[in-house]
Amino acid sequence: MKGVGEKLAELLAKAEIRTLWDLLFLLPRSYEDRRKFYDYAAIEEAALTGDTVYSRGVIEKWAVQRMGPGGRARLEASVRLLGPDAKAEDVEIATVFSPRVHFVFFQAFGGHWNKSFPEGTTVFFRGKAQGFRGRLQIAHPDILDSRAEAPEWEKGIFAPIYREIQGVSTKALRKILFHALDLPPARRLPDILPRALTERLGLPPLAVSLRELHFPKHWDPSATELRPGGACFRRVVFEELFLMSLALHLRRSEWRVVQDRAADRVPAIAFRPAWLDEAEAKLPFRLTGDQRRGLEDIAHDLSCARERIPMHRLLQGDVGAGKTIVAFLSALAVMDAGYQVALMAPTEILANQHFANFARLFPERAHEAILLKGALTAKTKREVREKLERGESRFVIGTQALLTDTTVFEKLAFVIIDEQHRFGVEQRLGLKHQATGLTPHLLVMTATPIPRSLALTLYGDLSVSLVKEKPPGRIPIRTHVVKRRAFDALVHRLGQFLEEGRQIYLVYPLVEESEELDLKDVKTAFDEWRARFPATPIGLLHGRMKAAEKDKAMRAFSAGETRILVATTVIEVGVDVPNASVIVIEHAERFGLSQLHQLRGRVGRGAKESFCVLLSSDNPSESVRERLGVMENSEDGFYIAEKDLEIRGPGEFLGRRQSGLPGFRVAHILRDLNVLEVARREARAILDEDPRLERLENRPLRRMIEKWWGGRMELTLSG
Repeated sequence: MKGVGEKLAELLAKAEIRTLWDLLFLLPRSYEDRRKFYDYAAIEEAALTGDTVYSRGVIEKWAVQRMGPGGRARLEASVRLLGPDAKAEDVEIATVFSPRVHFVFFQAFGGHWNKSFPEGTTVFFRGKAQGFRGRLQIAHPDILDSRAEAPEWEKGIFAPIYREIQGVSTKALRKILFHALDLPPARRLPDILPRALTERLGLPPLAVSLRELHFPKHWDPSATELRPGGACFRRVVFEELFLMSLALHLRRSEWRVVQDRAADRVPAIAFRPAWLDEAEAKLPFRLTGDQRRGLEDIAHDLSCARERIPMHRLLQGDVGAGKTIVAFLSALAVMDAGYQVALMAPTEILANQHFANFARLFPERAHEAILLKGALTAKTKREVREKLERGESRFVIGTQALLTDTTVFEKLAFVIIDEQHRFGVEQRLGLKHQATGLTPHLLVMTATPIPRSLALTLYGDLSVSLVKEKPPGRIPIRTHVVKRRAFDALVHRLGQFLEEGRQIYLVYPLVEESEELDLKDVKTAFDEWRARFPATPIGLLHGRMKAAEKDKAMRAFSAGETRILVATTVIEVGVDVPNASVIVIEHAERFGLSQLHQLRGRVGRGAKESFCVLLSSDNPSESVRERLGVMENSEDGFYIAEKDLEIRGPGEFLGRRQSGLPGFRVAHILRDLNVLEVARREARAILDEDPRLERLENRPLRRMIEKWWGGRMELTLSG
């Protein structure tokens, strides 16, 4: 493509944009309303949330600054704000009386910006506002000259804003997309949806819809809500949901054929009528009603009562609801039947914890369990795999180390995937496919509750068991939003907690200091907390540490050798230290609700009342107050998940790579539920008449599904 050189092509490829098709479906994540200019007060408000602003100003002065002796150079500009209607004669007055904002460019610079826009130039600019050391700052803004002199792709009243791609600005993407849409293949983009379907639903051609979505011309300029014209938007949303619905229906019908062929390889696990009561009798606590129902569901599936079909079940457990004990008891039943079980966890910390908890709860069965993780020596890994191949070990708990081709099982009949959304689809399938001679049962678990609307879409082939009920005796966690100005009082209260013998988590969003984000990092915080409490042993834990270092830090905290653990979100999943009853989350407004709920779940596991402190800015925006208010007023993970999905959408909620939603660029499960229902209905209607999409008019759909989903046709099978 003209304008896309080798370096730019490499940057786009890293973002999985390799073809014209990929590029055209890089749809804007939002639009810049150039009818609206941000004044100084509005920019101040936006700085609290990191929102993007659009305004106009005059370049007052350029300067080169360095971050200390020998530090990297950065280019800065002070800019005096101008109103949208300011005339030439107003500029001189503005340079004296108007408030300032600052631009900053951190990359190595060659004088590009100060040459393109010398001092005294009036410019339009956009970027993310932030407060930094007492001033309003915009890092790496897009700068435009007056609209009359702007290129064609910058003249629109509504300018597209694309997702962040490292090394590629929105400004560059606008230019690339503007030219791409004029290429002959883009103008003649084929419609894969049957014409009768699009005419019946009133959907415009795909090429027309994409052009309008990238560079809209038909929006109502008086509209208060900035959103694209309905039909074009619905066209792309419908196609995504329709293709997904077709793919799921096809996969289900094809998997039924596979199941019929493999029925004799599905292990039937027999359960005695009293097995659940016998299992509970071995525990030091009583099972909740939800736990018993989950175990009954699993026992029913494992017995293969439904025509020797392997179990595919999703076990959703709220934080602290005890889903792991459900997995352990299920595993014991399978082991008692003479088969092997594999449990895969996303981190070594969690794998170690599962292994230790199994040995603690079932000491008489501990010799049957074995641990396989990346940190083991090559010799130890080889010995572990030999025991699995010979059948000497019945229960293996591990990390992704389980997925290597050298791991072979004698009789693997049950696969448990913990925190399933943290594994890619291919990873989850990989472990299932390592069963030798058997078609194993699959249980996928998550402590991140997934709203029903999203679960039905992602995991349409999985039966769902919910574990919401908390074990008896759990004391509710008291959650408080504390503003930065009350920090000294918070430090004093933490000192009192330490005197009471409690342990404390302190959580930070960054590992190291960032020049672009005015956020406290975990390494700096670790030094500061050691200075505040010099007599208190304090540990440090973050994702960039070596596995052995992380394991050592976690063991020290679990044993009470360290009283405070300063950490990043690496502790988010599964860490269980009953004496840790206080957690402070710094910059809480930077986290999603579900992540905050997961972090809060690290406390409230012991006999003492627990506290969660959400440390926020002094002047949070209304949206931040609303989000953090949800955390203050609810411990229901399913309610919180619904609110989080409303705010962030399915891709961000799950992590787009882990969500198993290839192609979900525009659709939003909650917002587009009505479209989803129509897409499902239309998909079923087509497949009722043409079950394998073999008719001439349906073949493009089949080809697109195969291209779009690739090896993911087993998505729902894998969980």
